[in-house]
Amino acid sequence: MTRRKSRGQAMVEFALLSSLMFLMIMGIFDFGRAISVYVNIAEAAHEGARQLVLRSNYYSSPPDSVVINATLAKIGGGGMVLSEDPCLSNPIPCTSPSNPWTMTPNTGYIWITPNRTPGNNNVTVRVTYLFAPMTGMISNLTGAQFVMSAGSSMRSEY
Repeated sequence: MTRRKSRGQAMVEFALLSSLMFLMIMGIFDFGRAISVYVNIAEAAHEGARQLVLRSNYYSSPPDSVVINATLAKIGGGGMVLSEDPCLSNPIPCTSPSNPWTMTPNTGYIWITPNRTPGNNNVTVRVTYLFAPMTGMISNLTGAQFVMSAGSSMRSEY
């Protein structure tokens, strides 16, 4: 008699808890992806600043393909799309990165110190990335997209 009363109990429990379990799995997936993207852009900013310091005895102006390529090589692909900040190509380059909300999701800009003259200067590379979670439920909870930014400053001393 007791066996008949509990038929289907496991199926009902699974139906009630499966949505929470799948939400947790998708959250872990997107959180891990966000951490991976942040680590990549932080390492890319550091490598870009290192390249600027190595090239500090040379005058350079936008577009500086050597620094951009070194920054992109540090990332090594992985589906991340980065390009040089378009405000650097203006006649008077911007002194801070562009507005990140103008980017398409899952793309980013590499901003480089605009005054790159030879000598003992402080140089900065900032990578700004507009991250969008891949799963719909997570983007409803955290927002459709958010900005990740990492930068690195170094001083050339020779």
